[in-house]
Amino acid sequence: MDKALVLLTLEPTSERKVMDKLLTLKGVVEAHFLYGPYDAYVMIEAQTSSAIQELVIEKIRRIEGIGSTMTCFIAD
Repeated sequence: MDKALVLLTLEPTSERKVMDKLLTLKGVVEAHFLYGPYDAYVMIEAQTSSAIQELVIEKIRRIEGIGSTMTCFIAD
């Protein structure tokens, strides 16, 4: 099972709506708000790195209110 941490910047006033949507996606293990240069993160997992790529590109990035993402694959 491959895992990745996806750091998100969110548009103002969209935070709760984005988080609620993220938590409905298959493959999202956890999601939390952050303080700092990123507004939130999601931990995701899938069978392959290609499936993680598809989840990020086809599902997460298309959620209205997400400004940008940075995906970090987990090494261990």
